[in-house]
Formats: sequence, C-alpha cells, structure tokens
Amino acid sequence: MHQEVYLEKTQEEIQSRTIDWLRFPLIIGVVFIHMNPVVDVQNINYFALTAVDCYKLIVTFGSHVVSHIGVPCFFLFSGFLFFYKTKTWNHNVYLKKIKRRIKTLVVPYLLWNLIAVFVLMIQRLVKMDGSINTFISELIDYNFKIFWNYNEWGIERTNILGWKIPSSAPYNIPLWFLRDLIVTAFLSPLIYYFVKWTKFYGILLLATLYYTRIWPIIPGFSITTFFFFSLGAYFSIFSKNMVISLRTGKFCWYFLATVSMLLTTYYDGSYVKEYFYPIYVLTGVISAINIASYLIEYKGVKPNNILSKATFFIFATHMILLLAMVKRGLDKLIKFDTPSILLIKYLTAPLLTISICLCLYLLMTKFTPKMLNLLTGSR
Repeated sequence: MHQEVYLEKTQEEIQSRTIDWLRFPLIIGVVFIHMNPVVDVQNINYFALTAVDCYKLIVTFGSHVVSHIGVPCFFLFSGFLFFYKTKTWNHNVYLKKIKRRIKTLVVPYLLWNLIAVFVLMIQRLVKMDGSINTFISELIDYNFKIFWNYNEWGIERTNILGWKIPSSAPYNIPLWFLRDLIVTAFLSPLIYYFVKWTKFYGILLLATLYYTRIWPIIPGFSITTFFFFSLGAYFSIFSKNMVISLRTGKFCWYFLATVSMLLTTYYDGSYVKEYFYPIYVLTGVISAINIASYLIEYKGVKPNNILSKATFFIFATHMILLLAMVKRGLDKLIKFDTPSILLIKYLTAPLLTISICLCLYLLMTKFTPKMLNLLTGSR
C-alpha cells in the first residue's frame, strides 16, 4: 500500500516537472516561428545539395516544422490544468474558474495589445514622417478588430476538401493563443460535458476534424485550440496522469513524428504538406512530452523556476518591436549574406531577443513586481 502511494506521488511530480520544464524550450520554438523566413525548398536538388540549399532546409525545419508543436503543447497543458482535480462541475465551479481567468487571461490580453499599439504609435511619432496619421486612421477603421482579428495570414491554405483555412490574430500577433484560450474558458461547460459524455470517442472525433481541417473558420474558435485543449481536459476529467498515459506506444509516436517531420519539411510550400503537418504536430507533441519526462525521471533534469515563470512574458513581448529590431541590428552589423552568415543571424536573432526579454523580466521582478504581476496575470 505504501509503495503504491509512493509511486503515485512520484508520477505526479514527473507530470508537474515535465510541464514546467517544457515551457521554456517551447517558447524558444515560438520565437523561431516568428522569424518567418521566406525560402523555397520545392526546387532543391537533394542529389547535389549546395550551401544555400542546406540553409533553406535548416530554416524551414526550424521555423516551419519542428517548432510548431509549441502552441499545441501549451493548449494541451492549458486544458489539462483548467480541469485539474475538478471532481464535480457546477455553476460555482465555473464562476470561480472564470473569475481567475479574467485575471490570468483577459487583463493581460487587453494590456499587451494596448502596449503593442502604443509602442508602434511612439515609433511612428519618432519618425515624424506623417505615418502616425495613417496608423491612427487605420486603427479607427479596424476598431474592435485590433483586439480580435486585426491580422490575417495563410489565406492560400486549404483543407482536404479545398476549403480555404486562413488564420487570424489580434494586433499583438502571438496573443491569438490567449484569445482562443479565453474562448475555451468561457465555453468550458460545453467542453467539460462533451468530454465527459463522449469520452475517448469525442477526442477521436476532434482529432479527425483537426486532421481534415473540416471546421468553421471563426476567429477565436480554431480546431487546433479545441482539439488540444479538449485532449488535455480529457486526462484531467478522467483523473489520468497525462505524462504516464502518453508513454503508451512511445516508440510508435517517435517513428511517426520523425517520418511526418521529414515529409512536412520536404513538402513545405506545397499543398501536400497539409497531409503530413497535423500528423507531425500531434505525434511531435506526444514525443516531446515523452522525451522531457524521460530526461526528468532518469537523467535528473529539473525545471528552472525563473525560466518557466518568464515564459509568458517572453511570449507577450518578443514581437513588440524587439525581434524586428534585433534582426535589423544584425543585418546592419553583419552585412555579408553568405549562407553561413545568414544561418548565424537566423540562429542568433531569436536567442538574443529571448535574452533581452529575460533581462527585462528580471528587472521588472526586482523593481516593478506589481506591474509585472498585472501584465502576466500573476503567473
């Protein structure tokens, strides 16, 4: 009996540490996504690879493929933690959770979008080229859209039926993640009862919809959000240890992740990519969790508390001029454009941006902790 209690406690610790440890590597991936390199790998001759070809493959792999498990992982963790140890569901439970999410999601969401707008207004004013008037007119025209779907991309993407599946985001682009989380939080009763009543079959249905992308295109209601959030919710609602459960068939997940990852890279820029991309993301998420839990359980790896807590701050700040400024600075400092130099700049810009964000976070921790708590929802 005592041995069983010990094992249960150990597995709980492995689960908690796995989630905490993964946060920082995943946010590094998110920053690499926003490097958004424009390269074409469709015309590469793999029997006569050049230095330029190698550069194209590396940046495609880094920004268009491997890093794309980051946001789905965060949705998975969010769904799991939202319903964690929730034994019953009623009106009071719902109100308590919503009240907390207003502090941790809604307030930071509004503030970081406003900060992004304010920073760009200051930038336009400093330029003194009249662009501030155009910018203000644009904001007035877009109105509420700055908080919901100001930006749009992927207009050319289609699902397996040929339907267009564009993505959208508020003014501060990374915050589409928070926008979608706010939606799932308010719709959490529907998610709870859907998962509770349909069990694994409901998750399988959402997985099918995620793969086919047969889903209404409504800003804030993406299938990626609902599938991974519901998958995380499934483990909590049925009191399953998420990390231990996902170890089942782990070598199969590794194999599928590797093959689909290579095929997604190979077909990047082609409609064929859409057949392999969702397979990679799902199996990549599961594989990342398995690798992290292995390192924690058997190699003694421990999450760094500061890096884990700073994740949201990095997430919210890195695209408010910082990443673009670092990229421009590196371009001015290093004017050569050889493949090796381009690769160095590609690897350096995100890491330097993250370092700056970490410094800002530590400074605010020391000098303006109350403001930091407000901006991060006391994370």
